[in-house]
Amino acid sequence: MNMRITGRVAGVAAGLALAVLSSAAQARDLAFAVFPPAASPTVQKIYQPWVDWFNEQTKDDDVQITLYAGGTLGRNPMAQAQMVKDGVADLALTVPSYTPGVFPDYDIFELPGFASNTREGSLAALEMHQEGLLRGYEDYFVVAMYSSGAYMIHTKDPVATVADLDGKRIRVAGQIQTAVIEALGGVPQSMGAGEMAENIDRGLIDGAMTDASVARTFRVTDVAHNHYDANLGVLVFTIIMNRGVYDSLDDHAKQVLAESGQYIADRQATFYGEAIAKNLAQWEESETDTLVIPSDADRAVIADRVQPVIEMVKAKASPGLIDAYVAKLEDIRSR
Repeated sequence: MNMRITGRVAGVAAGLALAVLSSAAQARDLAFAVFPPAASPTVQKIYQPWVDWFNEQTKDDDVQITLYAGGTLGRNPMAQAQMVKDGVADLALTVPSYTPGVFPDYDIFELPGFASNTREGSLAALEMHQEGLLRGYEDYFVVAMYSSGAYMIHTKDPVATVADLDGKRIRVAGQIQTAVIEALGGVPQSMGAGEMAENIDRGLIDGAMTDASVARTFRVTDVAHNHYDANLGVLVFTIIMNRGVYDSLDDHAKQVLAESGQYIADRQATFYGEAIAKNLAQWEESETDTLVIPSDADRAVIADRVQPVIEMVKAKASPGLIDAYVAKLEDIRSR
């Protein structure tokens, strides 16, 4: 009798073990493509921790996410959404401004003088998307939306006032940055983030327009030691998922994805914001770097010069969107 019971228990145990192994073998592995290098702060502090958090939350479901950094699945930042549509990746990091004219509502975030830091930009973008105020990405499920820090101009030669930008060749990304640099008297030069430092070092451009963290990640600050901190807008990022893949997930996995936007925005504001603050503090104390905060008079000049850019964006965006953006920023600052 004991032998029969023992044999039956052993059989049940073996069956359970096979079932667990079968379930593990059938678990879906979703590919998440990002183009920043694996060692960058956003990968280390934002993307990988989110993937780990998601996988922990869904460990009893049939899905997990694997991160592919550094453009492993495709290096072109402008092709990431198409990669998701084509099934090369299940999720991907995208930048709306990299495809001009496709996402006109997102241009508002790149306007100078509005969002002044990562927290403001990230929460404004996420909440305005959740409230249905932003057109675009209807063919995808948007997992997260967040922003960079405020754009600065990093140059090899000193820039003490906006007048010093006249004729300077400045790297830009996208049509709004192009329009802003032109309005400020500079000569926009379009190129990838990985090309900035080399081109500054070789004297082919005079500087780059980007935030403090990106400038360090892509080694711009190795060759450009002058930093003009003029609050020139933020860059919005989105993490999107193939709509068919999202629809095929169970309800619990979808719920975790619904919570992911706030999780990522909060980490971006905390850790990315801290990285920017650290860089600014170092430059302020450095004997080799110069950090310039424009005077009120200089800010007034900047505001006057970029007003036509604001009007251009306003004309293409959804009606009332800039007013809604201003109201959202005021709300965020009051919290």
